[in-house]
This record gives sequence, structure tokens and C-alpha cells, in this order.
Amino acid sequence: MGIRRQPESDAAYVNIPSDSRETSSVESIVENSGLKALSNFCQRAIWILAGSTLIGFALCTLWWDPIVSDEVQQENPQSNNQPSIVQEECNPFQQLGYLHYNQTDYGDNTWRPYQKECRPSNLFSKLKQDLLVNSRAENDERFKWLQNRTLVLIGDSIERWHLFDFCTMLNEAPGSTEESPIFLNDPPAETYYINADSPLSPKPFHFDPIDPTKPPSNWPVGEEDLFKFQSPIWESGKNNPNTTRPRVCRIEKYGFTAVNLFTWGLEPKNGGRIYANISGYYPPAEYTSRVTNIMKPLLTNLAEHYKNPNIEKPDLIEMASGFWDLRQWGEEDFEESEEEPNSYSPIAFTDLDQGRLNWWSTRMKRAVRFVSQNFPENQTPILWRSLHHTQRHYWVAFNRVFQLDQLARYNIQQLKSQDSVLKDRLRVDESGYVGALMLGQEHHFRDVLHLAALPGAVLWADIILWELKRAVLRRNYTHYQNVL
Repeated sequence: MGIRRQPESDAAYVNIPSDSRETSSVESIVENSGLKALSNFCQRAIWILAGSTLIGFALCTLWWDPIVSDEVQQENPQSNNQPSIVQEECNPFQQLGYLHYNQTDYGDNTWRPYQKECRPSNLFSKLKQDLLVNSRAENDERFKWLQNRTLVLIGDSIERWHLFDFCTMLNEAPGSTEESPIFLNDPPAETYYINADSPLSPKPFHFDPIDPTKPPSNWPVGEEDLFKFQSPIWESGKNNPNTTRPRVCRIEKYGFTAVNLFTWGLEPKNGGRIYANISGYYPPAEYTSRVTNIMKPLLTNLAEHYKNPNIEKPDLIEMASGFWDLRQWGEEDFEESEEEPNSYSPIAFTDLDQGRLNWWSTRMKRAVRFVSQNFPENQTPILWRSLHHTQRHYWVAFNRVFQLDQLARYNIQQLKSQDSVLKDRLRVDESGYVGALMLGQEHHFRDVLHLAALPGAVLWADIILWELKRAVLRRNYTHYQNVL
């Protein structure tokens, strides 16, 4: 705050009108009493003037704001017992800009704001460089916020690929390309999936503890034999396990752990029957049941394995659902029409009706509340990952993807306005997340649905590291202000 000018009203306390009246009295005294009277009067006037000046000065001192800048107040948060106010650096992902692609320099795949004062994040590039210089040395102070942190991703194959690419690229040497990766002899990061026979794996889930082959109550009548036949296959975990089993990324230097839980949408119909024959499927199918029976016991096992109890209390949670929900509806529509599924059929591009939207909203809100209650640390943000624009496919029609993503954003707004706890924890990332920032990059896909490592996975890594850093730093302050 700059120095304020003295208020004009302060002039009244200098008593200027009285001074003018005293001047008239001086003239009268001179005429009647001569120089001696004038001298006595002048002495008296000087005392009056001095007193008025002191009074005015005192009042001004009381009225003026302290001459202290905002920066000084922020640097001395203990003064006057006021909470500290810390300004966050500019968030580049909130700014208008473009996604830069660089095939030969992984770290250069960044979101570049047009506003020059707001620099690209480059957190992934900086972390990769730090681990490359010395993956076992003393921790870099710049990444102190990464120490012993836990990231939980609850979603689908999008989260799985994000995590796999993140960890894998940290292990690649300079000169690597997507087509020709060069791996370091001493990789700083480790990524692995939790197979069914791993000591870290949670116990198999059974709907009936006494009869493991008994299906859930909403399983289609007359198809119990299918469930009984598939149960030992699911339990073995040998059917394409690297796609749907939990995946872990570990950076030992910082004690950082990231864990992905694969889900099949919010609630596959008929107890998961719709996906019973898909490679890699295993129950339970419902979103929150997988959190309870897979993610939570897995975090407990990892906490014991790495001797870090804080792993059970994530520092950042990312949630998502949408593509498997859309697939379920797409299959229903083509089955009803008896038409062979194809990406140019008008059936695939009809709007989702209100009944489906209501069904999805109810379960999406329930899932968010459930995750918040099961990971109740108020300082842990919950991010909802937005859906990205895919290539053309009949399961994920463009208009339906957009319709569901907009509904998710609306639901987030509703939850924040209705729940004081979620108000401070929940959001869709302000930038629109990877979904919005990847627009125009459909030529950089692995297939019709999954983003390629460049630039998509690096963009996600920059964003998730930014959000994790932000979450950790915010814990130290009562007030935390965004800038720009």
C-alpha cells in the first residue's frame, strides 16, 4: 500500500478560520495599544498555532493507514497474530495458450501461455533432469514437496497409461524418442502392476464369503453357470492382468508413490455381467466397491511394504468415469436396434436422454462423496478428470463425450455448493484439465481413445505435479491466493 495523502478534512483541525479572526484582532490591537501589545499578541498567537499544529499532527497520525506494503505484511505473518497470506505463482494451465509438441525432447512438450509473464510449468522436465543427474543423491530442495507423497488415481485405462508413461519416461535417457527409447542403466523410477499372486495384492473379492462362485443378487437369472465358470479365471489374475490390475509408480529417491485403480464405469449393469467375458475383468464391478475392496487394502499393504503409514492418506486424488459408461449405453443402443456397431451410424450419435443423465449424476455424486468420506483428510484435494475429445468411434461419440463432461462439471458445482467439506476439496481443474488442453491433438493418439505419451502424458504429468505441489504447499498457510 502506498503512502496516503493527508485527508482534506484534517485541515479543519488546524483552525484556519480562528487564525484569520486573530489577524483582525492584531490590527485592532496595533492601532490601540502600539508595538508592545502587538508583541504580546504575537507570542500568544505563536503558542496557539503550535498547539493547533500538534493537535493536527496527532489526529493525522491516528487516521493515516500504516505505511507498510502488502509484501512486508506477507513476509511477517506473525505480526498482529494475523494469518499469513501467500500468493501462488501464475498457473499456466489457466492461461490461454497452446500445446507445444517436441518429438525428441520429452520435457519440451508443454502448455505455453500467450501471456509471456506466465511461464510454462516444466515440472516434469525439471524432475526428470534432477533424477537423471543423480537418482540416489540427496534430495533436491526444489522437490521437497514431493517427499513421501502419495497420489491416487481412480479411473480407467486413461489413468493407467498416464501413470505408466509418467514412470517410464523418467527412466529414459536423453536422445530417446517414442519410436526408439533408450533406458537408463540405473532407472530412478519403478513401475509395476499388482498381480493376483503378489504379496501386495488384496485378497480376492467374493460376493458370498461362504460360496465364492455365487454371483451378486442383480446378476441375470439363468446365467449363474457363467459366473461360476469365470470365477476361478478372474481370481487367478492371469487373463491380461497388466491392463486392469492396479499399477504402482515409485520414485525411491523421494519416497513418492502413485497408485492407479482401474474401474469399469460407475455401475456396470447386472452386477458386471456386461463385461464378464472381457479380457482382464474381475469383480467387483461397481465403482465404490472397487475402492473399498481393492484400493484401500492395497494402500495398507503398500504402506507396510515401504514402511510409510502416510501412504494410506493420499495427498492428491484424481477421479474419473465416463468412457465405460458411454460404452455400456452404446452397446445397449446397438443391441436394441439390431444394427451392427459402426462409427458412422446415427445411432451412436444420438443425445443421451434425461433418464441416463439422471442415472449417471446420482452415481457420480455418490462416488465423489464416498471417496471423500473414505479419505477424509480435508487438506487432500479431489480432482475430477475431464473427458478428452477422442477420435471417431461408436462407443465414445463426440457429442456424448461432451454431454457427459459438461454434466460432470455441473455436478461438481452442485456438490461444492451443497457440501461445506467438498467446497474446499473438490473441483474440475480450472484449466479444464487434459481434456480441454488436448483439443486439436487427435493425431497424437495411440488408438481411437488413448493419448500418446507425447505430448499427452507429459502434459498430464506437468498438471498433476503442479496440483500435487499446490496441495502440499497450501497446507502450510491459512490463506492462499491465486494470482493472474
